[in-house]
Amino acid sequence: MDLTNKKVVFVLTYLEAKEWNKFYPAWMFGQVYPDYQFIVLDNGNQPLMEEWCKLTGSYYYGAEHNLGSSAGYNWIFRVAELLQLDRAVLLQADVEIISKNCLDVLFDEKWKENDIPFWPMESREMWDTQPDNLGGCYNLGQFFSFNPNYLLSNKLLVDENYVVTHFDDADLMRRMLEVGTKPHNLLLDYEHIDVVAGPDKISSFVAGLYNMYHFSSLQSGSENHKEWLELNQPYHDKKWFNESKDHAYAFPFGQCDPEDGKDISHKELEKLDINKCDPHSHKWLPLGYPPYPTEYEVNRFWKELTEKA
Repeated sequence: MDLTNKKVVFVLTYLEAKEWNKFYPAWMFGQVYPDYQFIVLDNGNQPLMEEWCKLTGSYYYGAEHNLGSSAGYNWIFRVAELLQLDRAVLLQADVEIISKNCLDVLFDEKWKENDIPFWPMESREMWDTQPDNLGGCYNLGQFFSFNPNYLLSNKLLVDENYVVTHFDDADLMRRMLEVGTKPHNLLLDYEHIDVVAGPDKISSFVAGLYNMYHFSSLQSGSENHKEWLELNQPYHDKKWFNESKDHAYAFPFGQCDPEDGKDISHKELEKLDINKCDPHSHKWLPLGYPPYPTEYEVNRFWKELTEKA
């Protein structure tokens, strides 16, 4: 895979192949995105997506296991770093890009290593209005760019105790803000445009720019992945709330959280770790996954890539 003079977009997909082919027809893809290399992580074994990659010169990797968004995001972050990319885009396959500028601006040379420019999926009424995080949203979302070396160097990976999906990128966004990552809501530059919910109350539309459909929630009959919500809720509660859930922790698991409300000593502050988490592999093993599924799929990808070289 020759990445010379190419901007790299990682596409995360599970069951969106049919819609993806409508959004980005192979016969015109090369005319619209000649300066891009798309790398597709297919969690759902979709022959139609593999065929699209062959027709467009995109790289297809079919995962043995459904990594979901939690391990899927980490796979993308790790592979981007392996490829020594300065910046890459993460795009979920249920995002329809209407204006190519939405993609181009994510690679603007002005972005620093700790900048995360993103396109929101929530309306303006849900955005943060504080000056130090103006336009901030509760999670990373489905369409953003990142510097992989910055993420890995600062341990800003998804906590894989969140199996497949639910709470995963919201947890990561919270930790990012704590260490000085700078999210940039790009829709702030379009003051007269807002994110509008579709008739299904799940999809989102942004006039003339992009649409987000959440097909996996709509098509899988999963009630917005209810099984993963129920699986991950106890860990989320343990990590960020006290037992009675009447107090939210500032740091995971209530590190140095003073019960009496007194100030924390400097010595205790030095011990705080915003990235503290439980070991996670045992959460995946009962579901048929190999130990540490992200690392397994990264190593498998790398073996395939180097064998094709």
